Parts: sequence; structure tokens; C-alpha cells
Amino acid sequence: MPRKPRWMQLAADAAYHVLNRGQNRQTVFADTDDRRYFRSLLARYRQRFGFRLYHYCLMSNHFHLLLQLHDPRRLSALMAGLLLAYVRYCQRRHRCVGHVWQGRFKSPLVQRESYWLSCGRYIERNPLEAGMVTEPWSYPWSSCRYYALGEPDALVSEDPCYTELSPDRERRQQLWRSFLMEADPRAEVVRRGDWAVGDESFRQQMGLLLGRPIPRQVGRPRKLSARMG
Repeated sequence: MPRKPRWMQLAADAAYHVLNRGQNRQTVFADTDDRRYFRSLLARYRQRFGFRLYHYCLMSNHFHLLLQLHDPRRLSALMAGLLLAYVRYCQRRHRCVGHVWQGRFKSPLVQRESYWLSCGRYIERNPLEAGMVTEPWSYPWSSCRYYALGEPDALVSEDPCYTELSPDRERRQQLWRSFLMEADPRAEVVRRGDWAVGDESFRQQMGLLLGRPIPRQVGRPRKLSARMG
């Protein structure tokens, strides 16, 4: 079997922060039925493509996913199928015409380490930032209740970085709740969300392999474990 190119090895060890919005920021999830259907699509395409979904959030006019694929070349096929299936559902149920999604989805690579946790925090804080809830785990359409409260969620593959926080399940939940409500020095890097989210070494390696520009990141954030221990 031919050896995978170096960029594919690095990409397979990373995850993707996949996000997309409604056309002109219009509503794409109007009610509970819409969100349930999109969740069912995620379950269907997870079975078909074998991805791991670590964190997610379904807002009214956009969604966020942190997922990992064994073969990163399949991401485009996965998302094309998922988004088109939801468009067809909207056409049937809401009798909509024209575009549903705002162009192509975004999917910056996210380095494992604690950037996965920072990205998960960013995703699950979306309802809080939007003023919809006072605690992220109060929002029912995200992975937050799994991590913060231990509520079962069949869509979620537990983030291995979360698992490493503590051998005690309740302690992990407590740490996650604290992390969600505290400041995170990596938050701006994750929010900016260009083509690669990670430390400078990761961005340099991926930039050289993929032929991307490598702007320097300012500052060096503290280790996540030091704040969450």
C-alpha cells in the first residue's frame, strides 16, 4: 500500500472546524423539527463517512462542527452530501427556492493538543455569546450538555483531549463548565478561524505542505491544563 503524503498524515491527526451560514444570514433552522432533521442527517453521514463528531452547535442561521476524518480528502464529499440533503428537505418542508447556504462551507484545520478544547469551547459558547442563554449547557442543540452535564448524546464521540482532563467523570464535567465560563487566551485564534488553527509549528508545517501563507501569531498562550487543573 503506498504511503500517505505527509500533508495527509498531519491532516488526519487534526480535526476540522466546519461551519456554514444561511444565505444572507437568513434562518436555516426555524424550529425543533429542522434541528432534529439536521441531527438525523449528521447521524446518517457519520455512518456513511465514518467521521468522529467531537463538538457541535446548531444555531438559527448557522452551524458549527468539530469533526475528524480518517481520510481528509473525503471532507468535501461529506459536506456536499450533507448540505444538499438539507437543502432538499427545506425545499420540501418550507417550499423555499434559491440558495439556502451562504456559499461553500469553511473548514479550518485544528491542531489536536488543547486547540481542540478551545475550539469546542468556542462552538458551545455560541448561544451564550448570542444572548440566548446565561449558561451554555442550558442550550439543547449543542454538544455542551454531554460535556458539562454528562447527558447522553448519540452524535458525540468524546473529545480525547477532554477525556485527558481528569480520570474522574464528574471532575471533567466540572472543569469543562469552568472552562466555558472563563477567559481563554486561545479564543481569538479560534474565532479568527483562518485555514489552520494551532501553534506556529503546526501552521508552518501545514503551510509549507499546502502552499499557504504563514502569518505569525502574536504571543504564546498558557497551557490549558494549568488553568483547568
